[in-house]
Amino acid sequence: MQKKIKLSEKLMEKHGKIRYRFMNAYLFATVFQKNQETLKDLIAALLRIELKEIVSLEILNPILPGQDIDHKSCIMDILVLLNGNIRVNLEMQVLDEGNWNERGVYYLAENLLDLKKGEDYKNLKTTVQIGILDFDLWKSGKNPFYQVYELWDTEHDRVFTNKMKLCVLSLRQAEKAEERERQSGLYDWAKTLTAETWEELQELSEKNEKIKEAVETMITLTEDERVRIECMRQEKAERDWINAMNYATEQGEERGEARGMKMGIQKGMKQERENTLKLVAKMSQNGDTEYIARLMEPEVFEQMAAKYGMKA
Repeated sequence: MQKKIKLSEKLMEKHGKIRYRFMNAYLFATVFQKNQETLKDLIAALLRIELKEIVSLEILNPILPGQDIDHKSCIMDILVLLNGNIRVNLEMQVLDEGNWNERGVYYLAENLLDLKKGEDYKNLKTTVQIGILDFDLWKSGKNPFYQVYELWDTEHDRVFTNKMKLCVLSLRQAEKAEERERQSGLYDWAKTLTAETWEELQELSEKNEKIKEAVETMITLTEDERVRIECMRQEKAERDWINAMNYATEQGEERGEARGMKMGIQKGMKQERENTLKLVAKMSQNGDTEYIARLMEPEVFEQMAAKYGMKA
């Protein structure tokens, strides 16, 4: 039987619902940047390697606790350099914006472009994009707990290159975790990230020293009013995005009713709703949220559609 890890008094005195959880993308990034030993443990579990294989870790996009952050995209990431030759980008995403496949590929490609002019291609660093998602990536078919995607030779069943990987941790599929994922600690990390009560975190902390350290770091950070303010701003950004999507659905249906007579009401509503949702998503990501409520105005809709290269 595994011996329980002793918890600090500060952690033991916590009870009930957690106010600021690890699912808050800002808090997630701040905690794991603040406590790099816990970040190493999480990355080791995600990459399926031994912790001792991580000799060095450098954070390439550091943020200071309480630092004023642009929360427009609702997404925070942690970009690290492992052992001087592996770039790993972790992003926590709780909202399904419908474009993670393309987004993941984009950031994977962007992080590959680190060669200097004239430098040998052999010096290209291995790049890994990791999405920690609180939604199912695939709308049909299986959604495994953890999946690794590589550039693959489909004719001869072999990896084309090991220089790029795209990994997805599906938090909602934690109970599908395989035995190796439970043994590596990845399952416990997933349960930690999604925990809603202090009792859950206490139980997980009693089994894993690094999880305990992460939880204690979270407690310490959220005692800082500046950190709490940024957490609230992150929550507001997510609420605004959800409200914008709901509004777009309603307005898309109304515009569809008005414009769908020639093609049939249902078809017109569906097409207009989809177009409006796509437009609102782009506007939200680029900070044009003040115009969302005015999309029923034809001139505003046409202006925004033209700006983002969409048909009005």
